[in-house]
Amino acid sequence: MDLKTQFGEIIDKLRRQKPVIHHITNYVTAESCADIALAAGASPVMADEPEEVEEIASNADALVLNLGTFSFNKMIAMEKAAMLAKEAGIPVILDPVGVMSSTMRLRFALMLLEKKYISIVRGNFSECSALFNGEVDGYGVDNITEPTEEGEGLKLAKDAAAKFGCVFAVTGAVDSISNGKQGIVLNNGHPLLEDITGSGCMTSTLCGCCAAVTNDMLAAAALGVVVMGQGAELAANFLEKKDGPGMFKVRLVDAVYHVTTKWNVINLNPERQN
Repeated sequence: MDLKTQFGEIIDKLRRQKPVIHHITNYVTAESCADIALAAGASPVMADEPEEVEEIASNADALVLNLGTFSFNKMIAMEKAAMLAKEAGIPVILDPVGVMSSTMRLRFALMLLEKKYISIVRGNFSECSALFNGEVDGYGVDNITEPTEEGEGLKLAKDAAAKFGCVFAVTGAVDSISNGKQGIVLNNGHPLLEDITGSGCMTSTLCGCCAAVTNDMLAAAALGVVVMGQGAELAANFLEKKDGPGMFKVRLVDAVYHVTTKWNVINLNPERQN
């Protein structure tokens, strides 16, 4: 089956099944993630109280863990939920926000990976490099380093996926996704994604939405990234001259809805590389 056909089947299942996506996420982007999940056809649940996460997670179809606005209680909740999800065969998506800047976040993320709780990691190049190398760089969470050489992002995705035994989606100007053996390179998106809060968090949510309805985590991660990229391109086309990042973010929710209801393939040219 070609990748585009597989993407279409996952979108159809997502709209038909309306999977429940349990988020333990940060308070800065929680509403945005809930909106984007609803726009894609899923049902979001935001629950991070340690006493209830096991019950919530057991009724979910996917679990999204976001390390932004980190806290001790969230650490407890995330580990509990991730352990249950693994036992139940529920896919777990990790968004390692700021691991290149915080030893506590990095150690916690590495623990989750080493215990094989994680199905997909979706992060930028700096975050994924920190996970692969096991080192912080001392800069802030907004310090995003892009690959300096062609193919560097794909190499990192492949190497990290092989090391940790899960799919890595390294996102940026060029997106690279790998399961350690196969790789997918994508060139969708729009520069305005850099001017809003939560574009990465929403992408991780979309990866979770797709992972909830397929056993192919490589395809799920790639499709989550594609939907965000295509949605961004469509949202930019919706804008008028007077509009800026604020209206772009509003239009992005509309665009993800349109992409996942009509499957309008806009500039989609995924390159599967062995």
